[in-house]
Amino acid sequence: MQFTRSGERWPSVLTNFVLPSKMRVFRPLFLLVFLLLAGAAVATHNRAGEIIVCHVGGGWYEATIVTHTKLSAPADRPELTLNWGDGVSTVVGRTNIVDTPGSDLRRNEYVAQHEYLGVGSFILQFDDQNRNGGVVNVPNSISQSFCVQTKLVISALGGNNCSVRFLNPPIQDACYQRPWIHNSAAFDPDGDSLSYEPVVCLGLNCDPIGGYQYPNAFPAGGGNTYTIDPTNGTISWLNPGLLGEYNIAFRVHEWRRVNGVVIEMGWVTRDMQVTVRTCTNEPPVIQALLDTCVEAGDFLTFNVNASDPNFGQQVTLTALGQPLVLANSPATFVSPSPAQSVTGVFSWQTTCSHVRLQPYQMVFNAIDNDPEVQLQDYKTMNITVVAPAPEDPSATPSGNAIDLQWDASICSNATGYRIYRRSGLFGFTPDHCETGVPAYTGYTFLASTAGVSNTSYTDASNLIIGNQYCYMVVAVFPDGAQSYASVEFCAILDRQVPVITKVSVVDTDITFGIDSVQWSNAYDLDTTARPGPYQFKLYRGTGFTTATQLIWTSSLHPFLEHPDTNFVDTGLNTQDQAHVYRVLLLGGGGADTIGYSSPASSVFINAVPNDEQITVQWTHNTPWQNTLYNVFRDIGGTWTLLGTSTTDSYVDTLLVNGERYCYLVQSFGAYSDPAIFSPLINWSQEVCGVPVDLTPPCAPTVSLDNDCETPLNTLTWNNPNESCADDTWFYRVYYADSLNAPFVLIATVNGAENTVFTHVNNSSVAGCYQVTAVDTVGNESPFVEPVCGDNCPQYTLPNIFTPNADRVNDFFVPFPYRGVRSIELTVFNRWGMVVFEALDPAILWNGTLKNTGEVLPDGVYYYVCNVNYARLIGTEMVQLKGYVHLQGGGAGSPVN
Repeated sequence: MQFTRSGERWPSVLTNFVLPSKMRVFRPLFLLVFLLLAGAAVATHNRAGEIIVCHVGGGWYEATIVTHTKLSAPADRPELTLNWGDGVSTVVGRTNIVDTPGSDLRRNEYVAQHEYLGVGSFILQFDDQNRNGGVVNVPNSISQSFCVQTKLVISALGGNNCSVRFLNPPIQDACYQRPWIHNSAAFDPDGDSLSYEPVVCLGLNCDPIGGYQYPNAFPAGGGNTYTIDPTNGTISWLNPGLLGEYNIAFRVHEWRRVNGVVIEMGWVTRDMQVTVRTCTNEPPVIQALLDTCVEAGDFLTFNVNASDPNFGQQVTLTALGQPLVLANSPATFVSPSPAQSVTGVFSWQTTCSHVRLQPYQMVFNAIDNDPEVQLQDYKTMNITVVAPAPEDPSATPSGNAIDLQWDASICSNATGYRIYRRSGLFGFTPDHCETGVPAYTGYTFLASTAGVSNTSYTDASNLIIGNQYCYMVVAVFPDGAQSYASVEFCAILDRQVPVITKVSVVDTDITFGIDSVQWSNAYDLDTTARPGPYQFKLYRGTGFTTATQLIWTSSLHPFLEHPDTNFVDTGLNTQDQAHVYRVLLLGGGGADTIGYSSPASSVFINAVPNDEQITVQWTHNTPWQNTLYNVFRDIGGTWTLLGTSTTDSYVDTLLVNGERYCYLVQSFGAYSDPAIFSPLINWSQEVCGVPVDLTPPCAPTVSLDNDCETPLNTLTWNNPNESCADDTWFYRVYYADSLNAPFVLIATVNGAENTVFTHVNNSSVAGCYQVTAVDTVGNESPFVEPVCGDNCPQYTLPNIFTPNADRVNDFFVPFPYRGVRSIELTVFNRWGMVVFEALDPAILWNGTLKNTGEVLPDGVYYYVCNVNYARLIGTEMVQLKGYVHLQGGGAGSPVN
């Protein structure tokens, strides 16, 4: 016979080996021993592995299987079979071997390429039927195969992908009752964000191994814990409690942000072996490191310190991370000579090519030189490379717009710029790692430009004369990274039109109300180009936005400093309406329309009553910014200050329901142009309200005792008067007989102290309940999550009845039943004739023929009964079939 190993054919030693004649009696035993030894030789070599994959062009991807095997094991794999996840498998030959005899270790690489024909998610995997025997946390490990998987996502949204890479080998022993710390030093060449999770090792056919347990289960407790940090990937197995070999696996997910949406781009699983040995060693310790940011172009350097607590032991300090393997201007780490206390130096001359949204993770490793088990410590830190801020920005007024300019980013890989705006200067100084423009500054996104050289923009969006507009600009990059923000730069539009500074209610009345309006003149107007005489026209409107009704025209004045810059508007309904105004400036004796001011409205308030309180709310539309409001109440004929607010409302509490309270509001504001006087003070109209209880009690917390055998539902709930209310009067109980049925009112329970209700729907206890609390003025608490119960329905029929009028068993009726909504019963005689039908679950058949009342003869009758059970999910139909003996009816008859 022939054995197949890794795709090779080789002659069987069993057919070619000739035993001496004296030994042939032992041939069966010899064969058995040989087979066991051969199986062990083939099944004890895999220590770790993973699959990495990367796009190489078009639809082509290159996958690399990496395995770590025991060098001393007889088993070897010159080739493996790779399943590409699209129905295609490839036998892949080994392309590289690296042996480390001192660690009994061989690193193998198998490389192949494959073309995918479209987008999708693909699980790449290989299944090598050789795990080590005796693995503590893998039941019958010698019979388990070794499988690892990688998920590749080819996405129309996310594009092509290269998977995670690991810089740290997966070979690291542990020490009994000592912390074991490991970090794979994973990085993503595409700059995708990574997350980590532990997973169950995979066995035959790449299924999860049945009975697998994480290593902290041996033994459980006693400080034996096993975790993996989901952010930096550090695995911590604290205080291993049992000697032996363990298999662990973890998965590294890749996440990519595309158009503001985070999508998964795939994952890589690494399976590795950890051997726990005895030792008296304590692990070395690396001092904690803080995350940092560096501006592209700056030189970053810092020290890394480590030491060993064991006297006489030496520490070797190394570094792992993508910055060390970059093609352009990689970082360096100067590892010190081994000693008990060491300091290494990390250095990195950053460039614009290093700018990206995701930070670079550096992993620092300290390993001691204990002769039994070399223990290790890992510390991670993140380094974010940030592009410099755009420089030399400027803002220049240009008519009704502002022209913005700035220098091109020194990072030519920038794809454009984002522009932010606010009214007035904030005084922003970004923190060391604060990129872009944070929302707390009050800046909002205005516009973007495409291309690193597109360094200008004209802002003509809703600009108001009288305000200072400030801007910041950031450079953006292909993956969504943003530079530091530029310095704030500001401009004020020239005041070439009037600026309203006051719209204040003088008198509140439905007919004779009065508004006072004032404005400031267009002091930046070019009077040479736009000569006088000058004139104003004032327009009014109802509401907050549109003023089209001409209500006043000033006299002509030869100079721009026109004396008529205020107007008292009378005969208004200021009680029920706000009013909005705008001013038109005319030149050339009224022939030259110079321009309108921005509209400005009065402050209009409403009083919203509630239980023992009134909420005063206000609305306005002004070109200036109001920042403070004083709220007054009429107390004994005197307007008395109640308090202040910086929002658009104020709640006046501790009032008496049914009494009348009156209010007015005083607003304080300013334009951001410091040349316009401030504060601008305006008054609202007066408004009155009467507090009334509109607040319902809080919803009762309901519990349900669903006794489906009795059957009976018992509802109990808390009294809201004992917690969140003081005027609960009664309760309403609502019921729905199934999950999708509407709730209907079934009962009213009077008295706040009565908090129990029982209910059964005929014989059904299936359904859901809501209990609401109602106060003394009719406010009802809202519906909340209902409580629901179900039936345990029961319906059985007897096999005999005796309709002989002795009042014992005279009717064909069911045994006591519950949870039945309805039935459809049909009874047949022996010839198939229908003799009786019923829809009522009680049946009550007296043994007579349907429709005629003729007494049926004794005999056996067949029935079919469709029973409709009332269940929480709705009606459930169960069909019963059987026979019933009718005795004591009529004598033999053709009907039977």
